Amino acid sequence: MEFYILFIIFQLISQSCARLHLDDFPNLYPFDRDLHERVLDEKMCQRQLHHMMIEDIGILTQFVDAGARTPKGILKGNLRDIGNYHQCLSIRQDALDMTFEGKYCLINVPLNQEFDIPSIEWPIFDPDTLKMDGYLELLEQNELKDSQLRNALSIGPDILGSTSRLGNDNTTTFQNLALKLAICIPKVCTTHEAINSILNITSYGFVYEDNMCRLPNDRHWVAGDYVAIVLFSVIGFLIVVSTSYDLYHLCYLKRSTKRMHPLRLFSAYLNMANLLRSSGKPGTLECLDGIRALAIIWVVLGHTFYIIPYVGANMIDIAEWQQKVQNIWVTGALLTVDTFFMLSGLLVVYIGYVKFTPKSLLMNLHKFYLGRLLRMFPILAIVILFEVSLYNRISDGGFWYIAGENVHKCRAFWWTTLLHIQNFVNPHQACLGVTWYLAIDVQLHLISPLVLFWLLRGSKRSSWSALIIGLTVSLLVATLYIFLVDSTNDYYAQYYVNVLTRSPPFFVGMIIGYILRIYRNKKVKMSRVISAFFTLVAVGMTYLMLYLNYLHTQPDWKENQTSSKLIDAFSRAIWAASLGWIIFVCVNGYGGPINWFLCLEIWKIPAKVSYGMYLVHYSMMIAYYASAFDPVYFTVGSALFRFVGFLSLTIILAILVTALIDYPIAMLFKPLLDIKPPHQKPLIKESQENTDGQNNTPPLASNGGNVNQAFEPDEKENDEKSVDKSKQ
Repeated sequence: MEFYILFIIFQLISQSCARLHLDDFPNLYPFDRDLHERVLDEKMCQRQLHHMMIEDIGILTQFVDAGARTPKGILKGNLRDIGNYHQCLSIRQDALDMTFEGKYCLINVPLNQEFDIPSIEWPIFDPDTLKMDGYLELLEQNELKDSQLRNALSIGPDILGSTSRLGNDNTTTFQNLALKLAICIPKVCTTHEAINSILNITSYGFVYEDNMCRLPNDRHWVAGDYVAIVLFSVIGFLIVVSTSYDLYHLCYLKRSTKRMHPLRLFSAYLNMANLLRSSGKPGTLECLDGIRALAIIWVVLGHTFYIIPYVGANMIDIAEWQQKVQNIWVTGALLTVDTFFMLSGLLVVYIGYVKFTPKSLLMNLHKFYLGRLLRMFPILAIVILFEVSLYNRISDGGFWYIAGENVHKCRAFWWTTLLHIQNFVNPHQACLGVTWYLAIDVQLHLISPLVLFWLLRGSKRSSWSALIIGLTVSLLVATLYIFLVDSTNDYYAQYYVNVLTRSPPFFVGMIIGYILRIYRNKKVKMSRVISAFFTLVAVGMTYLMLYLNYLHTQPDWKENQTSSKLIDAFSRAIWAASLGWIIFVCVNGYGGPINWFLCLEIWKIPAKVSYGMYLVHYSMMIAYYASAFDPVYFTVGSALFRFVGFLSLTIILAILVTALIDYPIAMLFKPLLDIKPPHQKPLIKESQENTDGQNNTPPLASNGGNVNQAFEPDEKENDEKSVDKSKQ
């Protein structure tokens, strides 16, 4: 019933609020549009264009050289040439009483058009203006004829002749495609004035549309910039003071302060030491470290490949590569997040079972919800603030409009992300797009007490009834939604980020958490042959789910709509159940080499900072690719090379934000959220002690799943407890 209520509420929200668009917030645009309007001067533009065309072709050459050519590799799917952004904006030359300055503009040229261009007599070009004698000698040595040069530059007689036909046939693959080209023009001109003064081609039916223009220093300051500078300065000051106080006692006074003094709260030394310390305790679910670490690494790997099409130079090769089954180790990363949903449900039960009684859960329900939100809040708020402000200034380039769009989204819709409703309100324009997971995790935590309450009553019958009903209802509602709602037009918003379709792994995790809890102090007796057999079956099922999800994304699978819907409905729950079995056998001593691998020390740090990794990695990738000088040519080797760099930098950044921001702020919130465990259960005290050091990661990162902060609300609490103990 609760799912039906949530379904109605969320559908109402999505229908009423999803109409928000970025165009409704023009004042939050990352580039100063007023500046672009102020510099326009039609008379000065005509004077400058006339001077360049007639009197000083050397200046014209600078603008032409910084602009676009025919995109390299059109037959490989590259429809972009972004010219030379930095060269264009660096143009500044005085002539007569005028100052010629460059303006970088992107235009879209539809391929599906036809136009007539008469023969063009190009102005006489004097090579001496470029001082390229050596280059001309090289051309003469190779006997490169003019016709060959024209063909090499794709400006042969067919294009300069009478009629150009670019994909006007309805059957052509060029239909609805457009070239994205960069042109460099005087800053006082519009693209229309510059193009028509030089070529005058729009009068012959040539159609294009303006995309955007850039000027030097056009990233104006907004309120978010000042707030970010002040807040980051305050945090930096607190870190310096706390670290100095800590090191003064350790290095100068030669004594350690065991008592947690308020001045030590933001100590970089103390928090980094707590974060990097590996503290395993008997009874903890150590295998979760490996699962979370591997899951977040897989997320980073998948996004490394996923983001390349935004700037790719060989789109056809990329599309062909994605359709090959041998590349499922990357394309299958879409199932990774369901690992975090499962872990989130597992930890809600596993930790909540010893933390609450039915009465204390109801009495502290506000702390249950508030704790989940506040554990995710510090890093999330800091990353959003950075995104709306200083992120826009860390780099620049011809592709920076991609990063600028993210800045615009965060400036307009930061509140939807902090309220965790971005999967229903403008999901395609969410601030920090990867945070859709956090929204669903929070929404699932809102309804989890409906099941958790019955688990805490102590009756196995009521516990299993609540768990089975919860899972059954989630699968039923997800299946009905998938079959009744046509998501083909908007698969992302209607299926991928929908709480109804992503809920089953969470309830599978709750069942696994309950099983682990009831067998906590019991010796599980099982034949190793049987455990090995079912473990192999579980591993095989994970591969099968990867393969099935690969199949129904293939173009020739569109006719199998029923099969695709069944895969969408059940594959994620089966994936979660398979991982749940692996966790069960590892915890109870039947994991063998799998448990050894998952418990390696190498996974501890990524597991602790996984939440920070999840939040920072994608924006960092966008900043890198948006700074590219040319479209990026895709190869698997080059992508893996970048992945290693992205992963390394992601871990470093995540360690910094976790230790310097998340840990100290979590300690500030702790007194508000502290809940004493019930004492009437004899098993509680021991269980609480064992879980204390279990995870030292933020909500999603606890034990390796920061990416899934939603799945680790309580896990992070464990981390905080272990940090507390080390500080006392």
